[in-house]
Amino acid sequence: MGRAEAWFICRVGYVETIRAATFVGGRRTANAFEQEWPSFSVVEVDQRLVEDAAELAVKYELRTPDALHLAAATLLAAYDLVLATWDQRLHSAARASGLELLPPKL
Repeated sequence: MGRAEAWFICRVGYVETIRAATFVGGRRTANAFEQEWPSFSVVEVDQRLVEDAAELAVKYELRTPDALHLAAATLLAAYDLVLATWDQRLHSAARASGLELLPPKL
């Protein structure tokens, strides 16, 4: 992420990241993310996003949060976007949607 000109995150990613950071690295890790939060451009959850996410959830059999992340990423396709995910289903769906991924393979 250090090479990125900008970071984007779907609003629901805040909850997921705090949860994961706390479980894996403790409150100190979660605090580090909270300090970085202002650096992110946030994709808000609105009607268009949830409609797109619903279609993607059905098409790729994604869980709701993953479908929201993929919908957000596809809205940002005009950017030189790299989607970071370590979830196999989301990774496969993003690849099928033509997005560049980090890591490139799971």
